[in-house]
Amino acid sequence: MSLTGFVAGAVRRAVPAAVLTGAAVAAAKSLNAFTSPDARPGTARSMAPLYPTHRPTTTLQKAFIAAGSALMGFGDPMEGAHIAALGDSTSNGFFGKMREQMINDPTGRRILKERPEISFTPEQWEALADLPEGSFGRSYYEQMKRNGISWATRPPVHFVDSEEDAYMLLRYRQCHDFYHVILDMDISVVEELAIKVFEWRQTGLPVGLIASMFGPLRLPQGERSRFFNSYLPWAMQCGNQAKPIISIYWEEMMERSIDEVRKEMGVWLLPERNSVMHPENSTAIL
Repeated sequence: MSLTGFVAGAVRRAVPAAVLTGAAVAAAKSLNAFTSPDARPGTARSMAPLYPTHRPTTTLQKAFIAAGSALMGFGDPMEGAHIAALGDSTSNGFFGKMREQMINDPTGRRILKERPEISFTPEQWEALADLPEGSFGRSYYEQMKRNGISWATRPPVHFVDSEEDAYMLLRYRQCHDFYHVILDMDISVVEELAIKVFEWRQTGLPVGLIASMFGPLRLPQGERSRFFNSYLPWAMQCGNQAKPIISIYWEEMMERSIDEVRKEMGVWLLPERNSVMHPENSTAIL
């Protein structure tokens, strides 16, 4: 047995269902109770919410949320709220790279000023199906339909203690499905992990690094080898060299050729990708 296989087996044995259930219950109770980092509401040290979905928390509370959501995400990767909570609770202090990318780019500055959010009316959504074959919007529509994913399922940001940083994280989260399209990655776990590595190299946010470190432990040996031998090096290099994804006004790309958008972004596809969908390993929420 390989060292990686041994570690994977050890982790599976070390995180039994009882522990995951206990962590889920404890974290859920804590999330409901987190309204202010100060035990005495109304004092000068209490923190008021900074934006509508904000839940002020202390550093210790964020650490607890991160640990609980990581455990629950490992045990149930189909539940997107766990990965979202992990992203929220670990991102404070790591937005410098994204902010610099946006401020140094005219489109990025416009996004920060206009604060667009991904949203479609039913008419706008179905209109994407009528775009030309090979357009970015048509490719996006077809992939979402094929995988049964809705653009409206991305959770709001709760635990980021800056209104601007919270928007950047929300924008990054809402645009996740666009990254799948532009990189021609489907929703198997191995492809989701490749996307997370790409995102980590692009944004510097810890959630991508955490997912790519522990996510492979859930993969069968064959897919784990495929991830480390092909997907990981490609995602690292492509993420390092591509134009910052956070500064792309994706809403304005819908009618453009997807190949043209890829060329402009400086991304290239993984040549040896052979998407293999395994129901027990599929997820669309990372």
